[in-house]
Amino acid sequence: MKAAPRRWRRRLALAGGLLAALTAGVWYGVNHTSWMGPLVADGLRSVLGPRVVAWAEDTAYGLQDRVNRWRYRDAKPKTFWEPPPAEPLPLPPPAPSGASDAPAEPVFAPASFTPPFAEVAATGDGTWAAIPDPSDPASTPLLFRALVHPDARRGFAALAVVAIDRESTALHLVAGTTEPESPRVPRTERPGAILSEHHSSLVAAFNGGFKATHGQYGMLLDGKEYLPPIDYSCTLVHYRDGRVSIAPWSILKGSGIGDMLFYRQTPPCLVQKGEVEKVVESTGEYSKGWGATVSGETVIRRSSIGISEDGRTLFYGIGDAMTAQSLARGMKAAGAHSAAELDVNYSYPRFLLYTRSEGAPPRATSSIIPSVDFTKDQYVSPSPRDFFYLTREKKKKPS
Repeated sequence: MKAAPRRWRRRLALAGGLLAALTAGVWYGVNHTSWMGPLVADGLRSVLGPRVVAWAEDTAYGLQDRVNRWRYRDAKPKTFWEPPPAEPLPLPPPAPSGASDAPAEPVFAPASFTPPFAEVAATGDGTWAAIPDPSDPASTPLLFRALVHPDARRGFAALAVVAIDRESTALHLVAGTTEPESPRVPRTERPGAILSEHHSSLVAAFNGGFKATHGQYGMLLDGKEYLPPIDYSCTLVHYRDGRVSIAPWSILKGSGIGDMLFYRQTPPCLVQKGEVEKVVESTGEYSKGWGATVSGETVIRRSSIGISEDGRTLFYGIGDAMTAQSLARGMKAAGAHSAAELDVNYSYPRFLLYTRSEGAPPRATSSIIPSVDFTKDQYVSPSPRDFFYLTREKKKKPS
């Protein structure tokens, strides 16, 4: 009779071990495989409901954060690349013979900045390094990158920021084939890919905003309103005259939709008028209003877009182990006068560089940070999610 209880104990132990292994495998896959996170989360939501899944995610990410803070308490700050060497600012190309003596146009070179927390800063934090064009390394740089550690409690919380020369680039928005989901724009009118006429001038592309189910944030493109605007939502507006603004819709809506080339809305603004928004700081370290598939107490990969006070520089940020507060502090430190959060979690944020060749579509060759899954035809082939891309343009002055 004693054999039966032993057999059941062995079976329970085996079942427990298999469950633990399965849980660990799923957790690893969610955090290291781009497709698994959305698949698992959406599947569980359909069965258990969004509140249960949000609670489970909050608990899991909170536990992971506590483990990481203990694990990396004595480690050096996390870095994505070697610190840039001390180099002089790039010089403009030499003027052709016979050219006038008029002063040359200043070359784009963002000013270095002071890291917000010296105790977790890594060597090179706040120093910009040029990102060469993969197809034309000798050309004048349009993009620069810098690293910042914006969380005094987490040296492993690293934010990579890209500074983009708006005078020599054009910003484009593309609706995904399915997101943001809209009853107003049929899928037949959503190609979801970089326009073929821009293939020869493509520089980079990066992720857009949240799925429609996570906030119903508005979007307008090519005169089509995918989702209506929300007053409190932070809104990136690209005007027909070339200006870019980031502010709550309640402020921007008076400028007239007819003057807007496109807009994309996000959760409440992170930075406004050069300061971290009070609502971001006042909600505590684990802000609940800036999550997509996770909400509440989360420390996750996040992305952001910002604009300098003079409108000359567009900023894109992507960082690991970010809270909304640390993301806001990092974007502000880098020079963003206004900033909004874009998509979050492991699967979606990415900033990709492309090579171009005559007679062939461009190919994504690298990401601004490691551990980002992407395909060579990312965004060149149809994407289910909305995204932005940059093209090289003749030098212009933002009005």
